[in-house]
Amino acid sequence: MQKRKHTIMAHPPSATPGQTGERSGALRALSAWAARALYPDHCGLCLAPLPEGGAICPACRKDLVRVEAPCPGCAAPLPATVACPACQRRPPAVDALRAPWAYAWPLDRVLLAYKRSGHARAERILVDLAAQAARERRDVPTPLPTRVVPVPLHPSRLRERGFNQCEPLARCVAEVLGLPLDTACVRRVRATPSQQTLSGPQRRRNLRDAFAVNAELAGERVLLVDDVVTTGATLDALARALRAAGAASVEGLALARA
Repeated sequence: MQKRKHTIMAHPPSATPGQTGERSGALRALSAWAARALYPDHCGLCLAPLPEGGAICPACRKDLVRVEAPCPGCAAPLPATVACPACQRRPPAVDALRAPWAYAWPLDRVLLAYKRSGHARAERILVDLAAQAARERRDVPTPLPTRVVPVPLHPSRLRERGFNQCEPLARCVAEVLGLPLDTACVRRVRATPSQQTLSGPQRRRNLRDAFAVNAELAGERVLLVDDVVTTGATLDALARALRAAGAASVEGLALARA
């Protein structure tokens, strides 16, 4: 398939070391205002006029690669909708994990642009996709969760980046599902090294005791929202902490599966 021309940068400029916290938030707010002012009714990817609401034109939406027949436990693509061998050997702590799209062009570039610099058009695209993912979850014939929780960042990472990229996605999901957003019930209490080069077992060891729950969750059904899932280790560690605090069920929702 020939790649269409998209305008989201592959490697946007990251914030300088001093450009964190309040300054980074102010720059993101200014960027978001500029994006709304300059391109209010245009596709966030190719800048084509939008025939109706949303952030992505129909042609660019077709470029997004759907994950077909995913494993219900880790969202890995499979030939059939059954648990993958890894989840059969070690059942995950989440009851279900949904990640509708593959971490592939052009979504990978959008996610990188947003995570690295809070790219305003990237956020608009991702929130639009989060709304679509939430509507698809609403159509699943299982009980809805009782609260929506974004995957938390460690305070040091939050200060460095200036924002938690999962919060706008979780806020959108909560609004679509008509559920409360809870950004305080769980904290990341241990700053873990980067997991990019780690295997699944190494990631699980890396995340041991990384999260602490601050609330009584007896009987609660929690929906965790992440941007990208690779092995599912982060959501698994979070789910185990939430279950230890009394959660009756925990499911995960991410935009992309790497």
